[in-house]
Amino acid sequence: MSTEYAYRTELEALCGFILRSVFHRIPHQPDAGAPELKHGDAPAADALDFIYRYLASALHQAMPLSDEAYRSGMDRNERKVEEALSYIEAHYENDFGLDQLTETMRCSSTYLNRLLKQYTGNTFYNLLTRKRIERSKQLLSQDRLTVGEISAAVGYTNVHSFIRAFKRSEGITPGQYRESCMSA
Repeated sequence: MSTEYAYRTELEALCGFILRSVFHRIPHQPDAGAPELKHGDAPAADALDFIYRYLASALHQAMPLSDEAYRSGMDRNERKVEEALSYIEAHYENDFGLDQLTETMRCSSTYLNRLLKQYTGNTFYNLLTRKRIERSKQLLSQDRLTVGEISAAVGYTNVHSFIRAFKRSEGITPGQYRESCMSA
């Protein structure tokens, strides 16, 4: 048995083990099996590239199964919370409030706020403000935009409201935060 043949066989076994492990961990998908690895698929010269491409392809195939299984394992309330969090993440830079979100999600603001509080420990406005402040801190540390521009970039229509929210959250003004970043 040649060294190249032994190496290829070992590489194929390793890829097969990794793929079986990944596919085995997909919840609610007992029939989902890893793609079969055929003997000779792994050329010894391009072993690392082969592993990367093969695993990337297999994981790409597994993603829809995994995502679907994840969603089916969630109850209706968890899905609503997940949808709200995704909406905040995607739209925090826009001027919107709980009413616009609940209109999009077709539920009441009281219901959604109660769910958010129950599942995350925070209300809608706390989650939105936290996301906006988190992003504004990143922008402030770069020193390219003014505080007013950053305020608008994270969804505030009034710079004074932004400064108040920032100070309430961080204990210092955005300008003071920027100064501390620049002096560090």
